[in-house]
Amino acid sequence: MIRGNILSPSESGRFIAEHSHHVQLNSEGIEKLSVEMLINTEENKLIISSTGTEDIQPSKDHPKAADWIFVTDTLNFCFWSQNKDLEWRVNGNMGYCALEAALYRALKDGYDITNPDYYSKITSEDLSIIMKGDTDARIPLFNERLTVLHEVGAILIDKYNSTFETCILQANKSAVKLLQIIVSNFPCFRDEAVYKKQPVSLYKRAQILVADLWNCFGGQKWGEFHDIDKLTMFADYRVPQVLVNYGVLSYSHELMEKLKNNELLPCGSDEEVEIRGCSIHAVELLKKRLEEKIREEGKSVEVPNSSMIDYYLWCYRRKHAQEMENIPYHKTLGIFY
Repeated sequence: MIRGNILSPSESGRFIAEHSHHVQLNSEGIEKLSVEMLINTEENKLIISSTGTEDIQPSKDHPKAADWIFVTDTLNFCFWSQNKDLEWRVNGNMGYCALEAALYRALKDGYDITNPDYYSKITSEDLSIIMKGDTDARIPLFNERLTVLHEVGAILIDKYNSTFETCILQANKSAVKLLQIIVSNFPCFRDEAVYKKQPVSLYKRAQILVADLWNCFGGQKWGEFHDIDKLTMFADYRVPQVLVNYGVLSYSHELMEKLKNNELLPCGSDEEVEIRGCSIHAVELLKKRLEEKIREEGKSVEVPNSSMIDYYLWCYRRKHAQEMENIPYHKTLGIFY
């Protein structure tokens, strides 16, 4: 458990999968995907490499790189649009990459976007300029983004010497401890729900914040964590789409019809929680099966952690975007993913 009586993300995933009604895990799909991922592991294709985004983000040597990652992941939620023609883009980039492009442009234009003294009081006008897209389309949930910037900025000033680096130092190289600090002290990262009367956690943005530090700094400096393998995958709306494609997950007819009809799933609803929770447990089972296969076959490769598996699946979706269009993904308006 990370916070109070709330199950950790891995515990939550198991509990949700055991009680799920609308989403089912399939062992055949897990086996199929594990075979493919083992081949990619042997060929060194599961390493988190450059995604070609060097021009839309500062380097790890930037003096405020850790604070940059914190601000970016504070705003890393809800980029989808019901209307593809109104999709928010920045310099041709979509989704999370558009966010990075907007923030990096702001940094180069002199906006002190990594400084909580600035963004804790950022005006709607300034944020509108920073988030200006290629068209008139506005970034979704603009007011919520303004609110979370004010919230986290004030907390950093009040408790952490105006820098997220203080939180990292307090975690003492533990990913789990840093996760606990984040969700205990920054309410907008508190991605929790009650499912079958049991408090559960998904913690997508909080976990990806820790993993982004680990990846950006190559497991060194601000990204050095001795227990990075304790994190789960990051339960969003895109990775489940890939898991359905591989047959790892399947949806009830009722749920599939809702997704095909673009019906919004309320945040915290059973269907939404089951999609995300079952995705977490599916990746945990996939990781376990990979470990078994590596041991059984005597392979001299490391078992990929859940962050790396998530990255592989997320990149698969991007590489096969056209193919993935045939599989509907769930849509939920909210700040958690």
